[in-house]
Amino acid sequence: MSEIKYKRMHHLSMKDAKKIAQKAADDLGREYDLVSEWEGDTLHFHRGGVDGHMHVTAHAIDLNVKLGFLLRPFKSAFEHHIERNLDALLATAPKTAVAAKAAKKAPGRKKA
Repeated sequence: MSEIKYKRMHHLSMKDAKKIAQKAADDLGREYDLVSEWEGDTLHFHRGGVDGHMHVTAHAIDLNVKLGFLLRPFKSAFEHHIERNLDALLATAPKTAVAAKAAKKAPGRKKA
């Protein structure tokens, strides 16, 4: 087995973070014929030779993917595809009211 693991921090609500995880899984599903389903705050996805999950917390999305023997040569391409896709989705996600409020109170910021 070959594994892919990484964690991406976020400032989203749980609802929005789960939407991002689902969108990433849907995009991967179309590309790699994966099936996904939620179990609590964890989105599991799989197909022959691929088994993984994205666990969503209040501050991060943890990704863990196991690739079978036949898909091991494609690990790098699969890993880059997942990372680019998830990073792009997180970058374009709207900030929550809490994150926006914290940004306004950030040190060094002048009041208008």
